[in-house]
Amino acid sequence: MALVDYPSSSDSESEAGEAASATKRQKTSHGKTPANSAALPPLPDAFHDLYASTVRVSTSDDPTLHQGRKRVNPHRVGSWPSHLYIEWHPTTSQRNVLSTLLSDLQTALTPLSVNITSFLTSDLDAPQPLHISLSRPIVLSTAEKDDFLEQLISRIKSSSIGPFDLALRGLEWHRTSESERSFLVFRVGSAGSRPTPAAVAAPTASAPVADGRSSRKRVGKTGKGKGSSSETDAPTAGPSDNPSPSPTQQPHNPELAALLQRCNALVQEHQQPPLYAFSGGSDDAFHISIAWSFAAPSSDVKGHTERVFATGPQAEVLSMRVPVRGVKAKIGNVITHVELPVRGKRGVGEG
Repeated sequence: MALVDYPSSSDSESEAGEAASATKRQKTSHGKTPANSAALPPLPDAFHDLYASTVRVSTSDDPTLHQGRKRVNPHRVGSWPSHLYIEWHPTTSQRNVLSTLLSDLQTALTPLSVNITSFLTSDLDAPQPLHISLSRPIVLSTAEKDDFLEQLISRIKSSSIGPFDLALRGLEWHRTSESERSFLVFRVGSAGSRPTPAAVAAPTASAPVADGRSSRKRVGKTGKGKGSSSETDAPTAGPSDNPSPSPTQQPHNPELAALLQRCNALVQEHQQPPLYAFSGGSDDAFHISIAWSFAAPSSDVKGHTERVFATGPQAEVLSMRVPVRGVKAKIGNVITHVELPVRGKRGVGEG
């Protein structure tokens, strides 16, 4: 199967001369292409899935190969590290705003000997997508992975959850015990709901969330910076198994909570731990990680972060929208994109 649709070789040869001539005509006297020339069409979402996985360098846990990060689930033959999540590819302008925020924050934290690592780009400075987790890092056996994926596709297709948009809320730090790292994260909320005053005015405030080992531990929020693998970029955290708000509380994430319910039910049927599984939680703990650090989020670190955000791009960040058009399922190194159902359209596409 071809990666992308290209014209036949004969068509390419016949059109090559015309394309070259057109390019020459578009050039200025200085040999530069005008800024208003037609841009190449964007690559389809499925194309990103083909190259979203890194090559496995070692089957053992060697933190030196992963910037000091530790694997949550050690590699075992016949086991498939898996993860369910929503992927966000920021636009160029959005990425520039977030990059400037991290650059300004790094300058402010340098006197504290705090170094932060961005999730916006790879080690080769290539743009990377960001993620909203809908499961913990789970492990499936060879015998059950295909059935798991089929059930996920069926449950997403049969849901009434159509495409929706999210808005970024407060910015905060969270320290995770699993990887001994701190994560800089944005809480997210449905673009159709109003953020609470505390979510905007106090970006370092914490909400009840659960780590990967206890369903009752209260910590700050965090997120996974990359798709699933045998190493994690953050622990899981968030609302309860049945994240239904109280009658007097406006839900922050009705769509994400509904998707999480379906994902939680599926992973539990496969004897895997659910995400955000504790009682008394709310639906405002979904998040996107944008950077991490080995340094602990001290009061000074939090204070500098809050000031940089408030005096910098806060208004631009809070006006950003994250389009949610499907759920990603990463099983081993294979990623499947499951589209949210749209009336009159089939609801699944595979990467």
